[in-house]
Amino acid sequence: MNRILSKDLKNHSGEDVLIKGHLFQKRIMGKINFLIIRDKEGLIQVVLKDKNEIDKIESIMDESVLYITGKCIYDKRAINEAEIHDPKIEVVSKVKEPLKIEINKPEIHANLDTLFNNRAVVLRAPQKRAIFKIQSIMVQAFRDYAIENGSTEIFPPTIVGTATEGGAELFEIKYYDKKAYLAQSAQLYKQIMVGVFEKVFGTAHSYRAEKFGTSRHMSEFIQYEWEMGFIESYMDIVNSAIDIIKYMKKNIEEKCSDEIKLLNIELPTLPKKIPVIKFREAQKLIKDKKGIDNTSEIDLSPMDEKMISEITKEEYQSDLIVITHFPRVKTAFYSMPDPEDEEYTLSFDFILRGEEILSGSQRINDYENLIESIKRKSLNPNDFESYTEIFKFGMPPEGGFGMGVERLTQQFLSIENVKEASLFPRDVKRITP
Repeated sequence: MNRILSKDLKNHSGEDVLIKGHLFQKRIMGKINFLIIRDKEGLIQVVLKDKNEIDKIESIMDESVLYITGKCIYDKRAINEAEIHDPKIEVVSKVKEPLKIEINKPEIHANLDTLFNNRAVVLRAPQKRAIFKIQSIMVQAFRDYAIENGSTEIFPPTIVGTATEGGAELFEIKYYDKKAYLAQSAQLYKQIMVGVFEKVFGTAHSYRAEKFGTSRHMSEFIQYEWEMGFIESYMDIVNSAIDIIKYMKKNIEEKCSDEIKLLNIELPTLPKKIPVIKFREAQKLIKDKKGIDNTSEIDLSPMDEKMISEITKEEYQSDLIVITHFPRVKTAFYSMPDPEDEEYTLSFDFILRGEEILSGSQRINDYENLIESIKRKSLNPNDFESYTEIFKFGMPPEGGFGMGVERLTQQFLSIENVKEASLFPRDVKRITP
């Protein structure tokens, strides 16, 4: 007999079926008793009357693995519109000790440390599983969009010989008899590959030696990576990123309705025209609308991001805004200076629901200008020679972006802490499980 999954049960009414899963909940109440079984697609209710079958499960604990055969009965009121009657139960794997967290409740009441210390069990809770089902659909949508639009997937290394961005947020590792680092991003490698495929994408692990343990920071995270050549302007990249985010939302709506309902969330509002404004204009808006003058700053603070999002929602009915033309002193050495004002760059950040989710730019594609820009950042061009040499051999106008997988998940699903959008988060204090 082939196994039937929860979502397909209603199509087998009147048939003898085999189900397999974990014991999510049991209700032993006398004459009529119930088991709730969890499989990879959802929950199944099993009706128990036979004392021999009740005896099999009376002492076993939640999450034990069961195989159950029985008659499938259609019932519109039941979970997934079907339930199992007259079951025969095989206990395949018994849980050895009580769970430290009850995962079969509508809400899990525990602090973050407790949740992360018991991550292997907590992730089985339907509302936690829902987060990562949606995240999986988002990654799949990114890949599908990229391939449909002529991009080639690449797999850049995460062990590097020098810093990608410069700065101190580096994890140094011993690499045989050499010093190496964990990559801060796939930036340099995806630029190299533009010279090969013109348009590339990937999802890559990145590492930052963050000294902070806030709701925004992690030491290891995953980024959607995108790079494209032969662009007309930086807006080609901006428009591609907007299209990707809208495509992700569409896929979530189509494929994750149960998860959206379970999490009781609303996806971001993304109107047809997403507002795009320059950095200094954003600062002026904050000053005019909120009465806070940060116009002397070279970047947006977390509070600035929240305020500009509030203004965007009110003025444009959008949860997303694109901020462009950040000061050159703030942006990476490979960002193209604005030809109209070289103190600024053709760079951009996407702010979604009060938090930055994406940053990118048009890149410098001229060798001499790139070397000058590296020196301007007080970096040594020799440390980047394997990267800079590709610009000696011809590179088209190009650019791209990196977008945090966990950060985007957090903002799409209105999750308070970005670590809850990571399967096994790593930060300044945590390296297990």
